Amino acid sequence: MVPLLRLLAALAAAALLADAAASAQESRPPVSAAVNVTAQLLAGIEPPPGDPRIERLVASPQWQAHRDWLQSRWVKVKPRLAAMARWRQESLPLDDASRRTLIYPFSGPDFLNAHALFADHPHYVFFSRERPGSLPDIAALAEPQQVRMLEDTRAALQDIFERNYFITDYMTRQLTTPFDSGTVPVIAVMMALTGHRIESIEPLDPFPELTQEYSRPQARRPAKLLRGVQIRFAPADGPAGSARTLEYYSLDATDRALRWYPAFVEHVGRRQPATALLKSASYLLHDDQFSRVREMLLARTDVVVQDDTGIPLRHLAAAGWDVRLFGVYAPPIKPLAWGAQPDLKVAFEAAGAVPPLDFPFGYHGKDGRSMLLLARRGR
Repeated sequence: MVPLLRLLAALAAAALLADAAASAQESRPPVSAAVNVTAQLLAGIEPPPGDPRIERLVASPQWQAHRDWLQSRWVKVKPRLAAMARWRQESLPLDDASRRTLIYPFSGPDFLNAHALFADHPHYVFFSRERPGSLPDIAALAEPQQVRMLEDTRAALQDIFERNYFITDYMTRQLTTPFDSGTVPVIAVMMALTGHRIESIEPLDPFPELTQEYSRPQARRPAKLLRGVQIRFAPADGPAGSARTLEYYSLDATDRALRWYPAFVEHVGRRQPATALLKSASYLLHDDQFSRVREMLLARTDVVVQDDTGIPLRHLAAAGWDVRLFGVYAPPIKPLAWGAQPDLKVAFEAAGAVPPLDFPFGYHGKDGRSMLLLARRGR
């Protein structure tokens, strides 16, 4: 028992150190200009002139075709994001939004939806299986490598642009290419598209003692090691001090795997007040494989915005949460039919005139049958 108490104490101390390290980011030098230039180029945005290497790339037919592809799709995505922002303003006013943390489980690199709904939250915490990776300097690559990086970026953005969600099986392949390796490049592109600059990208390790232990040659270790990154970002034309933070963690968040990182869910839920966002989440919270994540959200957040793949209605009802429904309930897509919620269907029927939803949200977004559930902790 004593060793266990010592371990928990060490983990708590490590969490405090991680918070202190995050605060210390304020005094660290900004990222190199290459990070924002690369993000802009991948987003189809021409950066300021001055670097001959960049000017050659911008003049190439490959980059101009890439720009045209991005712009033709972005012009269709922007009204969707604006509709989401309007819904939030009308249906979920939050007086304390400027103090809130957004927790987004199973997020992948989906900065677009997080920002559209919660642009006023100063701190985001994402986690999913996909590794963070890094953003290479596109100007330093040879021409064939630059072309491949542009192609990889288009492939990675295709589904989020067309469907408003990432397909997990595709994402695993799309985010393991030589040049778009991980979530960070896609997040950086989305930040550029939404008018942000990146101020810093730093590795983040909330449990250094465990990292050290698992790095020993003979140590028992999880099949998937936790990897983290913190991105500080701000509006491109924003004043000093307007930066916000995004923490992204890559790990297996099943109950079974979390025994290797016993304090992870407590670390994620450490800041209050907190909002949760869940969408296109493969119904992972519907059984007991992810019960620790589900229980953390119920205990540490007081607002949940989700589609039917998030926290099952029965758990919200049992905990006394107030629920509002939007859109229409449709049965899960065939591969995920086990995620059907008869009680949620009944709730939609009993609600009568449910307010419509004028943006795609979840797996049925493309066929116009989106639903959204807004839950607030009962007072």
